[in-house]
Amino acid sequence: MQQKAIEQHTLMAGILANLFMGAAGMAAYYTSQIEALFVDAYFTVISLVSGLVAISISKLSTKVSKRFPNGLFILEPIFSLVQSLLTIVLLVSALATVSWNAYKYFAYGQGKIMDVGPIIPYEIIMLLLSFSLSAYYNQQNKKINESSTMLLAETKGTLIDGIMSTGIALAALTILFINKESIFNFLRYTGDFFITFSLVLLTIRMPLQIIKRTFIEISGGTISNRHIQKIIENCLHKHLHGTLALSKCSIYKVGMSLRVDVLLNSKSVCINKKELSAAKDIILIELKKQFEYIHVAFYLD
Repeated sequence: MQQKAIEQHTLMAGILANLFMGAAGMAAYYTSQIEALFVDAYFTVISLVSGLVAISISKLSTKVSKRFPNGLFILEPIFSLVQSLLTIVLLVSALATVSWNAYKYFAYGQGKIMDVGPIIPYEIIMLLLSFSLSAYYNQQNKKINESSTMLLAETKGTLIDGIMSTGIALAALTILFINKESIFNFLRYTGDFFITFSLVLLTIRMPLQIIKRTFIEISGGTISNRHIQKIIENCLHKHLHGTLALSKCSIYKVGMSLRVDVLLNSKSVCINKKELSAAKDIILIELKKQFEYIHVAFYLD
């Protein structure tokens, strides 16, 4: 299984899609000057830039050297961590901007009517593209047993983009039918704030989840992905029998690289090294069909 090839092919497809969506989003923002649309467009731009960085890291992380004999897989969770932090900064800064604009309207009556008409068809197209791209990222990551930290980050980031496009489209459609005599007339001036505030509340959890996962990887914690854990544990239980018994299994994941530390509880006084070596070879052969970069180490209790 060429996991890196699948990862890189997927990232390249995402770059092309985000290139189109980013250009269209920035054009729509400069036409309408709606802050929520700015957030939406810049999310796409971030996805585009992060895709370019991700594909470079994907190619670099497998390179080995004397100083890094196991490769540079640590770059993958670092990339996802930085991307998620930038996402949070963007959300918070956009919320601060629209909050200030809303304050000026309610406190001093200063504001400009939102021109939402032109952005509705744009946002409908963007939400369809974003959700499709997020589903594609997710599908490709599942194809490689959810081993790519970077594809996980791209899946969540593009999903946020799709949710934002959906929220903006629905809110814009609502505002379009509000007239100046309505009690909701204030939304024609401050709808940008309520849209952005709702979207931030709805999406802020996703980058926080990515930060948690990547921090576990970087700090050397055991894996939190139950899907990967189940595959590996089932394989170990299948092949460790007879005079050897599995006492404990610790799985560590850094990017696409996996390390499995197996603690054995011997049932006999003497350890059969040939049996142990043969079991390890069989386990590695089977696991490498599922995970391209995996290492297994046996320890005796």
